[in-house]
Amino acid sequence: MPDLLPILPKADCLVEPFVGGASVFLNTEYRRYILGDINPDLINLYRQIARWPDVVIDYARYLFKAYGDKDGYQWVRDDFNDRAHDILSSRNVFENGPDTGKIVRAAQFLYLNRHGYNGVVRYNQQGGYNVPFGRHKTPPYFPEEQIRLFSEKANDTKAIFVCCDFQSTLKIMIGSDAVIYCDPPYLPASDTANFTQYHTAPFGIKEHRQLAAALLDINRLTGSPVILSNSDTPATREIYHSFNFQEISVNRSVSANAITRGAASEVIGILKVATSTGICE
Repeated sequence: MPDLLPILPKADCLVEPFVGGASVFLNTEYRRYILGDINPDLINLYRQIARWPDVVIDYARYLFKAYGDKDGYQWVRDDFNDRAHDILSSRNVFENGPDTGKIVRAAQFLYLNRHGYNGVVRYNQQGGYNVPFGRHKTPPYFPEEQIRLFSEKANDTKAIFVCCDFQSTLKIMIGSDAVIYCDPPYLPASDTANFTQYHTAPFGIKEHRQLAAALLDINRLTGSPVILSNSDTPATREIYHSFNFQEISVNRSVSANAITRGAASEVIGILKVATSTGICE
């Protein structure tokens, strides 16, 4: 984050097609935000926190207190998976109040993320959440203050949370005074580090090429600068060859593989405003 923030250009709106943990949203001061992700559970969590922070806090706090061990985690995960389709496809008939099903799912998702193995979010091909229980020296921290701050900022900026692929998120861009920041699944640094599942679908070389083409198109169409984060690999530099790269070293704390955690080489790519000839400045 310290390397990224000075690079992000000033603008009215920040567009993030891969919002993930929303750390950029929380650490920047744009007037408007369009935040997208293909994971419906993540977007549901953000939407419920934005509108009903107190209700989410109440449900989540109960889960943290009552289901702190491995058996409790397994029960919450099974219930989360059993009710997935019904909850996320439901419609709230009480428009002026919270949808209990979606509130419960948001609280469960937060609980699973905090209690699961090393903070990983992972699903099988059938859409079932399959992260095992994590080993914690102390009980996971309940982020009540962070929930309230997130809700306050989401409402102050009228943040738009959309559940869709990156192509659709880019099409939602409102006006031209916007910056696009993309933090897609990272290209593996080696054949043994191929951890590029994005929700229930793979995100590999093909998808990265599609993203690179889409970012070039939107840059030429709107003139919006584009910033990209990814691993520093030959494939990254080849696929995103139109970007100017800045190398950084980061400490990766979330990974499914203990070998890949720790210091890692990454790049921040910068695609500035396109010129009339189509060549970026």
